Amino acid sequence: MLPHPPASQWQDAVQNMLALQRPEQAEQLVRQQLTRNPQDVFTHILLAFALYQQHRLDGARQAAQQALALNPAASEAFYVLFLVEDQAGHGAARARALRSALRLQPFNSKYLAAQAQLYLHQNQPAAAQAAAEQGLAHHPTHADCLVARADALRAQHRWPELAPALQQLLAAHPNLPKAHLLLGHEAMRQKQYGAAQAHFQDVLRLQPLNQEALQEASQAIRRQLLISRWALGLDQYLTFISEGTKKGQLKAWGHFLLILIPLSLLCIPLLLFMGFEAVYWRLHPQVRRLRNRPDAAMPYAQETLYRYGPAAALSLLVISLLPGLIWGLLQLGVGEDSLGPGLTGGLTTVVMAIIGAFKHASDQPVPEKSPLGGVGVAAAVFAGSITVACWPAAWPYGPPLSVLVAGGLLVYIFRRMGAAAA
Repeated sequence: MLPHPPASQWQDAVQNMLALQRPEQAEQLVRQQLTRNPQDVFTHILLAFALYQQHRLDGARQAAQQALALNPAASEAFYVLFLVEDQAGHGAARARALRSALRLQPFNSKYLAAQAQLYLHQNQPAAAQAAAEQGLAHHPTHADCLVARADALRAQHRWPELAPALQQLLAAHPNLPKAHLLLGHEAMRQKQYGAAQAHFQDVLRLQPLNQEALQEASQAIRRQLLISRWALGLDQYLTFISEGTKKGQLKAWGHFLLILIPLSLLCIPLLLFMGFEAVYWRLHPQVRRLRNRPDAAMPYAQETLYRYGPAAALSLLVISLLPGLIWGLLQLGVGEDSLGPGLTGGLTTVVMAIIGAFKHASDQPVPEKSPLGGVGVAAAVFAGSITVACWPAAWPYGPPLSVLVAGGLLVYIFRRMGAAAA
């Protein structure tokens, strides 16, 4: 019979397995020890942790309750119950378990960090900061307390205090992914997009499957592109006008009246530009590498044109139908008041169709043939349709002719697409 390892050795081995996210192996070792010593409180607590990591909440709850039956003063068992009830979404039971753990060990930094996170979930950042700082008073480098304090300061917008708090967190735990994630968010807030990208990529180096860091790193790259900064500025300007007019701000109304007519004429091109920007950055070489995609065989801008050019041309042709159709409805006597709601719904449908076309194009192989000619023709038809609809000298033949030209080109394109699919 093989000798049993000393108690401290097997407990250390189990805790290392749990730290490495290997709960199945930890459970196996713990159950072996339970057969030898079923009355050991700490063994039941370790079993509860192992089952909790496997999302077997009922079993983890029973193991923690068994530990408390053996020793009602086992604070760590209450802490496991807190984790279990938190994952199960039982708010009252979660709070009771944490209160019991803190009653037994009121200065335990781990429990105080959990209390701080609970306050954050309840939207009480000031209380969360106080709990975290209480934990730090007893353990100045406790990782969870440092993270909770940074989250609380960020929630309160206490930016001058947040910077040194984040530096303290990074100095104490340079390989903690959450530290780099928080630093990346702060760099994004300060519009230091290069630094933000570096921090998010540090998170991916430490945790390659961290989806939040992947998304944020992509956004940091996006904000470093000139076209994306234009799109962001345009979005912020339009938001200022929209929100300002709702609040009755005079400056916002002035901008609204100033751009009302030009915006009416440019709304569709602006939507196309913002839609193009939303997909353009996804093909950036650094974004492709973040998503484990091979580098493009052709230049970045060229691939973007080849991939989305056909969708842009098709969208322009669909939009080219609208000026002539609207002109025809007005000539038939349809009132502008009646036309407005229908036009709004129609434009919404057209925009949704355009978005769908661009999304479909992003999933397709890159075409080998340049779409520049087709895009040029579609742009010319689009410009012509607006011109003849707004220029009385081209009436009554210009607008219907523009509808026929755009419609004929669309029929031709759809027939070619059908033949290619067959």
